[in-house]
Amino acid sequence: MYMKLLKTIQTDQLYAKEPVRGAASDEQIATVQKAVIESLGAILPEEYEEFLRLSDGLDYNGLVLYGSTASPEQPDASGFWQGLVAANQLWRESPENSSLLILGDSDMDLFTVDLNGGNPARRDRVTGETVETYPSISSMLEAALSEHL
Repeated sequence: MYMKLLKTIQTDQLYAKEPVRGAASDEQIATVQKAVIESLGAILPEEYEEFLRLSDGLDYNGLVLYGSTASPEQPDASGFWQGLVAANQLWRESPENSSLLILGDSDMDLFTVDLNGGNPARRDRVTGETVETYPSISSMLEAALSEHL
């Protein structure tokens, strides 16, 4: 499971004296659930909520998984600004992304689900074409984390 990979990454971040993101609170998760519905017309998948309960976002070795409430206007103390709603609003400047909820990105890929939280997929960051599909968000996170270790 991706949880073991996440712990390995967090240990590596501590060793390198990089910021390690703590868990999102229940209040932060409730806030992002509401904002995802109201601002993006999507639902926050339960599997991604589980990730947020372990790490409120991640910025590691070229992989960014979006957090609950950060934004460019209100980054956290480490400078992390990639909140789920803020990042998706930027990605939606390209109309082809309006039917997706983007959970994270890397230098080459977007990690997405449909607006209803289904069909986890890795998409090419430039073309938007599907590169790989996954049976679950957990398996997509596991693949993304293992590739960036």
